[in-house]
Amino acid sequence: MAVSMSYRPAYRFSYPKGLRKTLIGITTAGILSASVMGAVAFDGAYEPGAKIEGDYTFEWGTYAVASGDEVYQYAHDDAGDAYYNTYDGEAWSGWEGYEEQPAPVAYDPAPVAYSDKSYVYYTGDDGYLYQQSWDTYNEPVWEDVSGDYTYTAAPYATVYEDAIHLYGNASDGYVYHKSYTEEAGWGTWEAVNDAEHPAKAEAKPYSVSWDDHDNVFWTGEDGKAYWNRYSYADETWTGAKEIPGDYTYDVAPYAVGGRCPGVQAAIVADGVPAYNVFDGEGWAGWEPYEVEWTAAYQPNAYVYEAAVHVVYTAVDGNAYYTQYGADGWYGEWEDLGDNYAYDAQQYSYDDGLYLTYTGEDGSVYYRTYSFDGGGTTDPEPTEEPEY
Repeated sequence: MAVSMSYRPAYRFSYPKGLRKTLIGITTAGILSASVMGAVAFDGAYEPGAKIEGDYTFEWGTYAVASGDEVYQYAHDDAGDAYYNTYDGEAWSGWEGYEEQPAPVAYDPAPVAYSDKSYVYYTGDDGYLYQQSWDTYNEPVWEDVSGDYTYTAAPYATVYEDAIHLYGNASDGYVYHKSYTEEAGWGTWEAVNDAEHPAKAEAKPYSVSWDDHDNVFWTGEDGKAYWNRYSYADETWTGAKEIPGDYTYDVAPYAVGGRCPGVQAAIVADGVPAYNVFDGEGWAGWEPYEVEWTAAYQPNAYVYEAAVHVVYTAVDGNAYYTQYGADGWYGEWEDLGDNYAYDAQQYSYDDGLYLTYTGEDGSVYYRTYSFDGGGTTDPEPTEEPEY
């Protein structure tokens, strides 16, 4: 079953000449329409979900990261015990726990691939942030990376160039950031917001590197969506700001950056999905989708094969999917079926696109994206694109 989406943009957004990159953010609130030229068409769909077999059931969301030749999948059970599973392209290794874990896990895992290793970050039920990795003998190693703070939500981690960037919403209402390199180790925690731009408890932050900046997003106690930008060139933050709009939000916006186009998505407080576009100078504005379902969790957006793939989990337990390419939004939402308990995650592995999620039955599932027409098509343009 496909849910149709109609377009009712408040205005059209054109890219200035020479501009080929945008940042797109998606929420549960509203969506904006971007005018872009070019032609890239998709012809494919997600295959049915496959269960990752095991003797455990899991709480909260599950997250995966491709590191080297393997996928590392992470989840935790209702007792807070963390588990991992690896996939080598042919079979899963099976769910394994840890003999020693410093504290029960309280929220979603946040994995990254760095220097040919898999790292994952957790908030414990004691409020501290923990890093789990493997030593040279492939034995698990846990490290407390909290510093002087305790945290009220899941962390977020990402890798840009040669560094891990770690973020957390602390119990004092601030979003903190620090980075790690193999040469220098961990830096110090630095607040990216201020008292006028508070961080909502139990709503994890999100970040994406784009246009030589680290862009950090969070939802405030007032329900507004905020962000800050760090310039890698100048090594300075531009300062916390509200993303303009008349909506309030339940979760942090989820953003991706790309080459014509880029998208940001979000969910507003009443569960309406939406998107927004940043062109390097300003936001175009949130524009809601007209859909018959209500979003429940943070959306997921992923750039794959010249398109942005967007997935929302709804309050009806179903997930809904669409994509944004050089011709704009694909005209239908695909109903991916039921048994979705939390937000889903998309990732790439071995040149393929995957979707993973925790089911309402507590099992972990994954789906692969398959092209019906052999992949993307890229016709010769009839005129010079105007960006």
